[in-house]
Amino acid sequence: MSSSISTQRTKVLDGLLTNIIQLEGLPTSRGTVTVSPAQAGDHGPINRFLQNIFRKPTSTDFAAQLEDPQYEPSDRIVARLGNQIIGHARVQMRDVHFGDLQLPIGYVCEMATNPEFRQHGIGAAILKQVHSLMAEQGAAIGFLKTPAVRFYQNNGWFVGGRHSYSVATARNILSQLRTPDPALLDQTHNPLLAPQQPLNIRVWRRVEQEALMRLYHVNTQGTFGAFVRSDATWRWLLNRHSFEQVYVAINGTNKMTIQGGYDAILGYAIVKDGQILELMTDGSRNDIATGLLERICGDVIEQTDMPIRLDAPNHNPLHKMLLNAGGQYYQRTVIGGEVILANVLKPIALTKQLRHQFNNRVRAGGLDLPLELGLCIDGKKYALTITPRSAKVTRGKIGRNYISISKILFSQLLIGVISAEEAAANKQLQASTRIAAQFAETLFPQLPVWLPPLDDLLA
Repeated sequence: MSSSISTQRTKVLDGLLTNIIQLEGLPTSRGTVTVSPAQAGDHGPINRFLQNIFRKPTSTDFAAQLEDPQYEPSDRIVARLGNQIIGHARVQMRDVHFGDLQLPIGYVCEMATNPEFRQHGIGAAILKQVHSLMAEQGAAIGFLKTPAVRFYQNNGWFVGGRHSYSVATARNILSQLRTPDPALLDQTHNPLLAPQQPLNIRVWRRVEQEALMRLYHVNTQGTFGAFVRSDATWRWLLNRHSFEQVYVAINGTNKMTIQGGYDAILGYAIVKDGQILELMTDGSRNDIATGLLERICGDVIEQTDMPIRLDAPNHNPLHKMLLNAGGQYYQRTVIGGEVILANVLKPIALTKQLRHQFNNRVRAGGLDLPLELGLCIDGKKYALTITPRSAKVTRGKIGRNYISISKILFSQLLIGVISAEEAAANKQLQASTRIAAQFAETLFPQLPVWLPPLDDLLA
């Protein structure tokens, strides 16, 4: 006999906001399912539940999650039937770089319901609590990676990014790297240029964390999607052993004083199983990234001889190098069955947060100020007004120059997953005038949103 939900309501139990679902007609049990934030005493049952569903995380991975400096037990939402945990989701609260802003986000992971209790609204109740948790913590955007796309799309989520990586064999990369580049040879023999010190590549030492932090900070300013990492977050990332090796590129001798060593480190690469999770340089020399790549390839050939995978934004020049080495570049919505989804919790509030970026885009586009673009979002009317000093959103009017879009598309435009030009070409955006179309294309370009893999990698 199939089950049904006889009642579903919300109340406060033991000081926690709880969704209550009454299940009837289950073949093995019947009763009340409660969906609420977890507490410290739930960690053991949660770990066993996740092991049963996903066969991970290991006890080491789970312990590392608890040591995250930003972690709280209430970041987990659990569904219980009596004393049995039958559903779970975890939210990692983070800040990400978004141009000149740092936006708070919620990264949702490990969401699942026991197969025996699916199709009863439990997953939707968990996700509702997840949305509430993210809103309470001030998150502007939610992100997750999942193969269960339809379920999340039915609950307001949308495609929120693309996977970006390239793959080539280590031997072919080495062959490509060791083929002299005439342009670099000309620079090497140019008497007007100061001679460069030799570049040394070696394994990182723990006392050099500050150098890694400096390079990461320099490389992620103004990007879209890179996590903001505090000193405590860096220590947690480096201590949880979610990678095999960290390499550093040093300008000059391998022997450095502590005082001068941090500035002598010009780049680093973090690697696991042939996958380059993160590669950052200070841009001072053309051979830093290639030197790190050459060392990684050499070690991979000696140990496992597996393909090299580089995870990086699509504009990273190393992708072209791997392509020239006979590799492949992938920038796809779906990789390995997983799709990156996003949810803008309050689109109008995010619009206000992005006002300075809108102002800069209008100036860069050479448009005259003030500028006003009407927004008809699922029939609701707004006006986005850009002035020389700021931008504001007014409800209730759209004016002559406006665009008609869905709430989902507006959210995608805000985070730059799709451009207004592409949306118009796909008939997802309708502009009232040519001027409105021009305004929209200037305000809503496609952005290089990319979520680095290191921060949520298992130990």
